[in-house]
Amino acid sequence: MERLAIATRRPDIAPYVALARNYGVGIEIQVYGYTPDLLDGDWSSLVKEHRRLLRGFGKEIALHGAFYDMNSASEDRQIVRLTRERYLTCLRIAAELGAHHVIFHANYLPWIRNPAYLHRWTGQQVEFWSGMAVEAERLGVVVALENMWEPNPDLVGRVLDGVNSPFVTACLDVGHVYLYSDSVPLAQWVIRLGDRLTHCHINNHRGAEDEHLALNVPGGVVDYRTVFPLLRNLPSSPLLSLEMDRLEDMEQSLRFILEMQRSE
Repeated sequence: MERLAIATRRPDIAPYVALARNYGVGIEIQVYGYTPDLLDGDWSSLVKEHRRLLRGFGKEIALHGAFYDMNSASEDRQIVRLTRERYLTCLRIAAELGAHHVIFHANYLPWIRNPAYLHRWTGQQVEFWSGMAVEAERLGVVVALENMWEPNPDLVGRVLDGVNSPFVTACLDVGHVYLYSDSVPLAQWVIRLGDRLTHCHINNHRGAEDEHLALNVPGGVVDYRTVFPLLRNLPSSPLLSLEMDRLEDMEQSLRFILEMQRSE
């Protein structure tokens, strides 16, 4: 049985908490990552409201951290400093909300086709996330690095190899694989990330844009009837978070998953 959650980037999480309770699934709160100005304002009041809504929730909670313009491998130390500050704030928010996973992006730039950039990027990422692992362990949360523009799984995989901490893991965004990967099949991503794969974003699109559609949308390029068996072969089950823009698409996807489970 899959571990499931629904994701929302809205500050008012009440409708999503209600849907999650109805289906007995977890929730991924994304507003702290998708609204950067919030981290410079009164985010603590929103955390208190979210804690109230999640009282007695009983299911898994995850948080999507800051990612807009974040560069943990920048040559500019001030950019790295700001990125670290943003990420540390998100780790603290996650701890206050009782979240187990915090999703961040490594933000590799595939357009820089230079081996020196790749070597430098990997080393700087290992150094950065090794430091973040210490704080994540202190707070009792697990970082999951999400693939965005990374064209193959070795990019994140080599960073995780270098950090070698259970507090820095992988988030596999299935839609991103089908949009940005260099024809590397999903099975290869799953195998390469292996037991470090603790979180997944699942949604569908039609092959041209990152649309965040329902899993079984007509014309979707991802066949989730083949995806779920791949994920079940992992040593431990990752949390599968339905990352969609519309509440009705999430409910449609949850019904689709239940139908798949009943037919097996």
